[in-house]
Amino acid sequence: MSDVKKGARKQKGGSTAGAKVSRELGISVMVAVLYGLFLVETIWESSLLGLAFSIILFGILVLMAYLLGGSKKEQRQFRSLVLVFIGLSLLSIIVELLRYLDIPAAAGTFWAGALGAAIAIASVIAIAVLVYIEKDELKKLYIHAGDVKAMWLGAAGLIICLVAGLAGAYFVFGGSILGQDKFLRIAASVIIFGVLAGIVEEAWFRGLLLTRIVPILGESRGNIYQAAVFGAFETVLFYMITGQAAYIPVIFIIGIFMGYYWGRATIKADSLAAPALLHVGLYVLLLLPLVTGLSS
Repeated sequence: MSDVKKGARKQKGGSTAGAKVSRELGISVMVAVLYGLFLVETIWESSLLGLAFSIILFGILVLMAYLLGGSKKEQRQFRSLVLVFIGLSLLSIIVELLRYLDIPAAAGTFWAGALGAAIAIASVIAIAVLVYIEKDELKKLYIHAGDVKAMWLGAAGLIICLVAGLAGAYFVFGGSILGQDKFLRIAASVIIFGVLAGIVEEAWFRGLLLTRIVPILGESRGNIYQAAVFGAFETVLFYMITGQAAYIPVIFIIGIFMGYYWGRATIKADSLAAPALLHVGLYVLLLLPLVTGLSS
C-alpha cells in the first residue's frame, strides 16, 4: 500500500510541473502578442486611430507589468521585457501625437526613417537597461564574438548579399534608369535600414526572447516558438514597407524558416554575430531590388 501512495505522490508532482510549464508558456505567448500589437499599430493609416491604438496598448502593457509583479524568476524576466515594451510604446505615442497634430516632419519618408532610427536607438538603450536590471551578462544573450569560423562565414554571406543586391537592383530592377545619384541614395537608405534592423532584431529575438524561452520549452520547441514570432514580425514589417498584402503568406513562411535557421546558428555558434551579419545581408538582398523597382 505504501508503494501505491509513493506512486500517487510522484504522479501529483509531475502534474504540477506540467502546469508550471503551461503557465510560463502563457506568459511568453502574451509577450509575443504584445510585440505584435506594437507593430500592428504602425499599419493604421489614420493618425487618430494610430494614436488611440498606441494609448490602448500602453494601458495593456502597464496592466500586464502589474500582473507579472510576482517573485518567481521567470515572471521577473518577462516583466522586465514588458517594461521595455512600455518604453517603446511611449515613443510610439509621441510619434502618433505628432502625426495627429499634422506636424510636417512627422509624415512621409522622413517620418518612416526617423521612426525606424528612433526605435533602433530606443531598442539598444532598452536592451542595455534590461541587461543591467536583470544582472545578465551580454555573453548569456549571445552578444559576443563566439565561434570565429561562423563569424567569418557570416561576413562572407554579407558581402555576397551586398554585391548581389546592388548588382540586381541596378542592372535588373531599373536602378540604371533612375540615375546614379538617386540610386545611391536608395542604396544607402536600404543598407542603413538593413544594418539597424538586422542587429536590433537579432538582439530581440535570438538574444532576449530565445534565451528566455529555451529554459521553459527546451531548445527545439523554444527555437520553433521564437521562429514563429519572428515570422509574424517580418510579415508585418514587410506590409508596412511595401503595402503588398498578396505576398503575406510567403513572407510569413520565409520569416519562420529564417528565424529557425538563425536560432539554430545562434545556439550552435553561441553568438549572434554570424546570424546578424547574414540578417543584414538578406535585408539588402531582398529590399534593395524591391525598393528600386518601386521607385523606377
